[in-house]
Amino acid sequence: MRKIKHFVINYLTRNLLKAVSEDDILRIIGKDYLYHKRKLSPEEMATLREEAQMLADSFLWKLMLKEVEYVAFLTMSSKAQKSDDILFGKAMFYSADLMRKFLEGLKR
Repeated sequence: MRKIKHFVINYLTRNLLKAVSEDDILRIIGKDYLYHKRKLSPEEMATLREEAQMLADSFLWKLMLKEVEYVAFLTMSSKAQKSDDILFGKAMFYSADLMRKFLEGLKR
């Protein structure tokens, strides 16, 4: 039964999950920003930095991060029933930290 479950999860992930490629993300190389293999103009870079600063300072962003961290904490503690729950909670903390670092990288 476990092998069937593993097979179904892998199959659905491969066939239904939209893959993100390197072209779909913003890459910061030195002082250049690349998106879809195109170097962003100085105006676009300034706009991104301004938006990153506004988002980082927004009350909504802070609430969203705290919500994710709270759910992660609950998932890992009182609601945890198996080791996968703890792993999932850690992944949620990691995701929040990754978004926070991405935003910080844009503000520079």
